[in-house]
Amino acid sequence: MTDAPRLSPTRILMTMILGMIAFTGAFAIIGYFLREPLMIAATLFVEYLQGPGVAIGFFLPDAFTVPLPNDAFSALGIAGGMDFWVVVLWSAIGSVSGGATGFTIGRSLSRTRWFQKKFRTGKGAAIQEVIERYGGLGLAIAACTPLPYSLATWAAGTTKMSFGQFLAISIPLRTARIAAMLWLVQVGLAASAG
Repeated sequence: MTDAPRLSPTRILMTMILGMIAFTGAFAIIGYFLREPLMIAATLFVEYLQGPGVAIGFFLPDAFTVPLPNDAFSALGIAGGMDFWVVVLWSAIGSVSGGATGFTIGRSLSRTRWFQKKFRTGKGAAIQEVIERYGGLGLAIAACTPLPYSLATWAAGTTKMSFGQFLAISIPLRTARIAAMLWLVQVGLAASAG
């Protein structure tokens, strides 16, 4: 690994805590100032896309590192009237499927020049180092924190981690993270209504 910036556990924890506070506050603000358009959008989202729409909203950013806020899709599902655990289930299906795709990308493309360049600098290099150093624990950290889960899945695919181990880590931890973030969405939306 060349010039990989070190990831600080303290910084990751602080970013996660501040992010959760900001996330909850953002939904409270959105719910307060944009409640009617949000509810219309959420109702249409659920009416036309339902659970598969939520799953796709998680699949794309967790597989391909595209800048989509996947938690916004679960927020639309819950605001549109879907049951909490149904939203969690569809979100987890999309997230873990996306992660499995990322794992496969890492396994398939790890020797290409493009992939080597992407994981030699910046966040890609830092996450690659975490996964190589800590293995499953590194993936677990990325599954629960603001570290890009998609990059971690790609990096996990480059290691000797088995697909079974990848799933055993990803399924429960991504589900728990999704449930926690969705609960924060509910808290934010409830605060804006009261």
